Amino acid sequence: MNEMIESKKLKRILGFAPAYGAAVGLVVSGTAMFSVGNVGGTAGYAAWIAAAIALIPMMAAAFAYGELTAMLPGGGMISDYTMPALGRFWGTFALLSGYVLLIACDGGTQLVMGGLSMESLLGIPQPVVTIGLLIIILLINIFGVEFYGKTEAVVTVAMMITFAILAILGYAGVGESYGATPINENLSFLPEGGWVTVFGTVGVAIWFFIGFEFACPMAEENKKPYKNIPYGLILGLITIYAIDIIFSAASVKYTPLEVLQTSAIPHVAASEAMLGFAGGIVMSCLTIAASFTTANAYCAALPRMLYGMARENLVPQCFAKIHPKYRTPIYGLIFTTLLILITVVYITMNGADVNLVLTFIMTACITWMVSYAIAMIDVMVLRKKYPDFPRLWKAPIAFVSLPIGIIGVIYAIWTLQDYWVYALICMGVVALYALIWMKAHGISLTEKMPLEDITRDIRERSEYLAVWDEEVEEWLSRKAK
Repeated sequence: MNEMIESKKLKRILGFAPAYGAAVGLVVSGTAMFSVGNVGGTAGYAAWIAAAIALIPMMAAAFAYGELTAMLPGGGMISDYTMPALGRFWGTFALLSGYVLLIACDGGTQLVMGGLSMESLLGIPQPVVTIGLLIIILLINIFGVEFYGKTEAVVTVAMMITFAILAILGYAGVGESYGATPINENLSFLPEGGWVTVFGTVGVAIWFFIGFEFACPMAEENKKPYKNIPYGLILGLITIYAIDIIFSAASVKYTPLEVLQTSAIPHVAASEAMLGFAGGIVMSCLTIAASFTTANAYCAALPRMLYGMARENLVPQCFAKIHPKYRTPIYGLIFTTLLILITVVYITMNGADVNLVLTFIMTACITWMVSYAIAMIDVMVLRKKYPDFPRLWKAPIAFVSLPIGIIGVIYAIWTLQDYWVYALICMGVVALYALIWMKAHGISLTEKMPLEDITRDIRERSEYLAVWDEEVEEWLSRKAK
């Protein structure tokens, strides 16, 4: 009987490397590298300041997700965190508006960019490459998270090293021996428009980092999620910032600013400008690899979020089913793959229009940042409501750092005013779904799920977690007295 129960649980086999890989696997993506080039073209050499400002709310969000994961190491992630703090409605809204839309839009976009890069290199039609990558990712995730973790960690580290080498070589002027010419070497520090222009790029610079928290849904499969995930998130953000600002500075030095501002692939154009033809080829290959790791991260994370929500009857129960042999959330994986496939087909049929792609991405960025703000609010509410709950990792000076993070998120959203209408429509659809589903199933919209129930559910569905299990057991015993 015990063996049958254990076979239905996700295996706790991952360490720090997969957590770090998942944290940086999404932000090292085609759209993230596009943002690096685009911000450089707009803010010039002051791009590092825009990125530093964007890093502030992202680091605060990392603190929040680190503490929440340490408290509740379950696959539901934002929904698990929000239900005891703000209630079931907001838990459902935060996950669906922040992640389902993003994964549908950006997942397909990433694979199309990878396909276009491969087409430019080898002439293989973009749809063939894109669908082929999606099939490979589906198979990787079906056959087990352990293989996914190893694949993601290796590929992501290789990508990070390659991107860092391109950035450093470009900034050091190595390409000048092969014909690269610095054209903006004497450019003034501030761009045209001064500080107003720099501050106006903060919303786009958020995309350097967004998605780092995709390590959190794998908490049920991590050996020490209360340690590996928080430090993986923080180190991932620092790594991304350091590499991106070097690449941005090198891009500005060698690439016409108008190219960086208007190109659909400014990172590829910049690599070719500062390192010649070889630089362009390497960056094209890196874009293909980035599309793979991004979609891989999506296909690993969203099914586990839906798995946790299905356990609370907030989405259809099929998402709570685990493959009997491979012990992966198979129906959530199929659903995620179909979402990405729909976007791939739509973008491809419309000629991979850049403006269409950017509209989808920025809209998803706004809804995603709303979920970050909700996560930071969750931490402060739970600190007040459950001050004695075991926290094996705590956000530093939470009642100072998290409000600052929320203000930063609000400012970043304000800079994306052109996309507010689309974001409001999408969030309205999600809110309507949540209202109809909960009413149909007799679920209270305002009821907050007791933290005791969530911890019991996580313990029931998860393999034993040393230290956390003991401390939570002691806390539950005190609450029962």
